[in-house]
Amino acid sequence: MDISAAIEAILFAAGESVPVARLSLVLGADEKEISLCAAELAEKYEREQRGMRILRLEDNLQMCSAPEYGDQIRKAFVTVSYTHLRAHETSQD
Repeated sequence: MDISAAIEAILFAAGESVPVARLSLVLGADEKEISLCAAELAEKYEREQRGMRILRLEDNLQMCSAPEYGDQIRKAFVTVSYTHLRAHETSQD
């Protein structure tokens, strides 16, 4: 089993921070190995300018989006106003 890939999959699916101790238990690897693999993944993401990051928050790990894509992420989730939608619908009738 590729521990780095497993960490990546778990953190992606979790959507929140996951204790290193929990990853260690689930993956059958010691906490030092989990931390090392996560640090290597985090460095790889930054070096390759990937859209994701892995953060270490005390004794937890969390996957998040890269801050340099914040504007694009916000735009992707902007709520279009109801008035705008209604105007668009009536203009197509």
